[in-house]
Amino acid sequence: MPCNSDYLNATKKEIAISHVACLLDELKGKPIDEKHWRGYHPSVYNKQYNADALVAELCEKLQKINVTKQSLEMQIWWRDHLSADKVRLEKEIEDRKAKDAAIKKLTAYERKVLGL
Repeated sequence: MPCNSDYLNATKKEIAISHVACLLDELKGKPIDEKHWRGYHPSVYNKQYNADALVAELCEKLQKINVTKQSLEMQIWWRDHLSADKVRLEKEIEDRKAKDAAIKKLTAYERKVLGL
């Protein structure tokens, strides 16, 4: 039998994404497994996974339900996710405003070179 890394501790990212995977399981009616919650969710630990896709899936599902009817873990995750989204969107808006202001300062030639 070949060597493997099953004995290694879960990384911070594996723990965070395992939480997301557990919350997705909760929405499917599965109970939260304490081992999975600690970073060892079978779809995450020591696997290739797309963290953004899992977060986007959970976010999309939570937008369609009353989260107050879910577990406290789900409510806390949703609150924190909404807060992070707000900060990200505010930064994107600020960056867009700065970009628009910079473009206004360009000469016609500079806009042409940039294809604007």
